[in-house]
Amino acid sequence: MMQTSLQGLAGLQVSRLIVGEFRDSKNLQDFKRGLLTGLCQVQMEEFVLICFREFEDDTDTLFNCIGNVSTVRLVDLGLEEISQVPARSKVKQLECKKCSFEDVPALKLSLFKELRVLRITKNKRLKNFSQNFEGLTNLEVIDLSENRLTFSSCCSPQFQNCPNLKHLNLSFNSNIRLTGDFTNVKNLLYLDLQHTTLFGPGSYPVFLSLQKLIYLDISHTKTEVKSQCTFCGLNSLQVLKMAGNSFEGNKLAGNFKNLSH
Repeated sequence: MMQTSLQGLAGLQVSRLIVGEFRDSKNLQDFKRGLLTGLCQVQMEEFVLICFREFEDDTDTLFNCIGNVSTVRLVDLGLEEISQVPARSKVKQLECKKCSFEDVPALKLSLFKELRVLRITKNKRLKNFSQNFEGLTNLEVIDLSENRLTFSSCCSPQFQNCPNLKHLNLSFNSNIRLTGDFTNVKNLLYLDLQHTTLFGPGSYPVFLSLQKLIYLDISHTKTEVKSQCTFCGLNSLQVLKMAGNSFEGNKLAGNFKNLSH
């Protein structure tokens, strides 16, 4: 019935189309191959797929007819992998909220070459970040907050050739080790790490290469500031949030000239 209804939309032009269930979780449907084929003839600015239980054939057809949509939101889905991405996809904003990823699907997502904003949030099973993003030259915002990520060598290796990345949100995760290598993300303006246990900051200047950063939140990260050069290199910083951490003596003095908060 749903597939027939979507086919009936052929020729329409809509700003937003929402497909799925909303209230009765007992009636959640499985995503079947070809379910969205009727949308190939619909012009959309935003597409939302919500509350599907399982995906047949590893979701190979999920993006077949929505590859030209500017904004795609996948919410509360039993989606374990990103499906095949069509060539020359025009998706600029992609959100995956409450899905079933176990690893950040960076390789598949790197095929969305027009992508500017990526949000993968509130995935309870998402613990690994073993793949790297590559060649997303238009990417400006990545939000990976409220997952259960644990990984080391943050944050340059994960973002290969992503020179325009400005906003990185890794807050409310499990454990992240900062090595001080931000070479591939040196143009960051905003970095949010709050409520994620951090290893590295406090003892040596891990933020040294983030010369353009203006906002940093390391609140409640179990950081112990022991070095006077903990925040060396943050010459443009305007806002620093670090509630819930510990300090050894007056280790912040002289580090900041432009700090306003």
